[in-house]
Amino acid sequence: MSVDPKTVVRTFYSTTDAISAGTLQGSALDELLAETLVVHMPDGTRVDRDGFKAVNHAFAQGFPGSVHTIEDLIAEGDRVVARMSWRGTHSGEFQSAPPTGNTIELAETGIMRLEDGKIVEFWPLFDSLALMLGVGIAKI
Repeated sequence: MSVDPKTVVRTFYSTTDAISAGTLQGSALDELLAETLVVHMPDGTRVDRDGFKAVNHAFAQGFPGSVHTIEDLIAEGDRVVARMSWRGTHSGEFQSAPPTGNTIELAETGIMRLEDGKIVEFWPLFDSLALMLGVGIAKI
């Protein structure tokens, strides 16, 4: 039986939100992410599955209870594109920045390639400047 790619991506974002809320552990992502996962980060670096889970953990610690709201979900072949917003309150340490209490909302796009019902490649894109301004890492 074939797995609907959109369902995999919806489950991925709801799982990351549940991890952020503290109702699931990071290992829950193992069901959705291939062992060979490659994440193409916005800064041009690449991280593997464990590296991505560490990034997700850092966001969950810095922004507990953060949520994704999917606005559009488009699938063609083995690719799914999600356009969404992400909202979180900076109530924990994030990238060495102490909590500010600031609520941050970012536009985010995620492009994922799937094989056998798992995400094998991921290209996340979000407003890094708004995030850094919100946590006080950057100033204009």
